[in-house]
Amino acid sequence: MVEDFASLKGTLAEEEKKILDEIYEKKTIEIKERLQEEIRRDNEHLALVNLCYNLFTKTTEINRITGYKIVLADPLCTLGARNFDLMLYNEGNQNAILIEAKSSVSERGMGNMIDETIHAANEVISNKEKLENILGSKMNKIEFVILSFAYYVNSLKQIVGSKNAPICLWAYHVVPGLIQMVKTGEDIASEKVAGRTHEDEDMRQILLKGIPTRMGSLRSLPIMPTSHMFTKLEYIAQQLFILLDRKPQNERWFGYSEVYNLCKQAFSATELDDSQVEEETKKIIGSAIDDGLFRKISEDEEISQTEFDISYIRRDYEKFLKDYLERRAKEKAFSAAIEEFGQKKGLKKLNEF
Repeated sequence: MVEDFASLKGTLAEEEKKILDEIYEKKTIEIKERLQEEIRRDNEHLALVNLCYNLFTKTTEINRITGYKIVLADPLCTLGARNFDLMLYNEGNQNAILIEAKSSVSERGMGNMIDETIHAANEVISNKEKLENILGSKMNKIEFVILSFAYYVNSLKQIVGSKNAPICLWAYHVVPGLIQMVKTGEDIASEKVAGRTHEDEDMRQILLKGIPTRMGSLRSLPIMPTSHMFTKLEYIAQQLFILLDRKPQNERWFGYSEVYNLCKQAFSATELDDSQVEEETKKIIGSAIDDGLFRKISEDEEISQTEFDISYIRRDYEKFLKDYLERRAKEKAFSAAIEEFGQKKGLKKLNEF
């Protein structure tokens, strides 16, 4: 796209070049701000997911009382569709609960978000057999949850009721640090049938009372397959620094296997098999090379045979973030500028110039 931009610019008069450059600069700033917001939201989302994940790991008090435990993160992510963040399962009653964390919800977008969650729930039901194969067990009932901050959930409550959505709402109260289910109706029997409260009475009562989030957002689940690429790169780099610290000064390099092992561990709570972890590892390494995080110290064409070191000094998060945003924004701004310039000129394609 850089070549297309340069090619277009070479055909323009000076005044038009100036207009194209102004559009490009404007687009670069807009895209950089959008990327920064995406990364911020991704971190907030991962923190909220971990608040819930930490409550339901095996051997926690809630697991002991209710029988529900985490069995999957990003369930059905291999379908390539965005579904839910976490899946709980109770071996006793064979019921499953799928949870979608929403760290930010716009007032205008709440209706669409509920519609998307209903669609995702239907997709899960359509793929019930696949989930049962992963679990190695039947599922008698599947319940769906949206977890969000308390000040969003109060508004969501009205929309869930108006759309008759089969969704339970969990509110996270930052103070005092509590996850609590919100009642959407007084008739418990009908709410259970509608899917807006939990069938399991132990689970229902403990959630109505509220569950303290004592472990906070400790990142037990460090990254997810659906995490933003910057989040993945940042985590992998931090872990590689720890590995490299254990090596002699003259051997501080790493290869594909080290990155693969970190991904394998990070995605251990997902349904990804070895070949899918390999695919994810190659995407992360490819992005790390393109974004200047990894530097090749051997020139083997096969990525699994190449050796790398890290281009940034340890903990230089701000510099890497700045460079990442700059490079990605400029890359996307070229095509965006060409498109807007064409619209101003009443053209649709580059070859029309």
